[in-house]
Amino acid sequence: MRAGPLRQLAYRHRWIYDGVTALSSLPVGGPGRLRALAAEWLIESVAPGAAVLDLCCGSGEAAAPLLAAGLAVTGLDISDRALELAARRHPRLQLVQGLAEQPPLAAGAWAGIQLSLALHEFPASERRALLRSARRLIQPGGVLVLLDLHQAGPLLAPLQQLFCNLFETETAQAFLALNLEAELAACGWQLERRQLFAAGALQRLLCRPLAPAPCP
Repeated sequence: MRAGPLRQLAYRHRWIYDGVTALSSLPVGGPGRLRALAAEWLIESVAPGAAVLDLCCGSGEAAAPLLAAGLAVTGLDISDRALELAARRHPRLQLVQGLAEQPPLAAGAWAGIQLSLALHEFPASERRALLRSARRLIQPGGVLVLLDLHQAGPLLAPLQQLFCNLFETETAQAFLALNLEAELAACGWQLERRQLFAAGALQRLLCRPLAPAPCP
């Protein structure tokens, strides 16, 4: 999977990743606010102390607001390095190593699932597998909250294109052109609520499971 030149440098130099995150998150109020956006809707949608899952949790920053709200949070990621960092930063976060599209987790165990700024990094077949897996993991009546890229309006579109070319993987361009609502429905989810940020360049979605679940 081809990645932009800044992304390749960020893999090796954390300060580049942190700098790009800080700059790109300014329209929503900075990195802390960006990392809390998905958690806000998840926290208000589940019962106190509920079991929730942060898919593609990375080093755990997006899971931190869930922990602070008193939820029982499990984070899943494939990266050893990210999970080691998450364990140091967030000792109460239960961590599992595995692929988000083939998670080694029990079906129907989670009241809520969060996926923050990760879905656009998956190729189409893996993205659909991830969404179907999330449908298998969710409890009846549970919620899936997504935070991800959205096609910006004409004024911001050139900057979004530049950002994707420099920092994102090639899958981001395909994601921006995707009919996400239709794909969610095909994978067993009903879009219930959507909110746009940063002049339309970012979207937050709350989804409920459709019944019956689609075939794996």
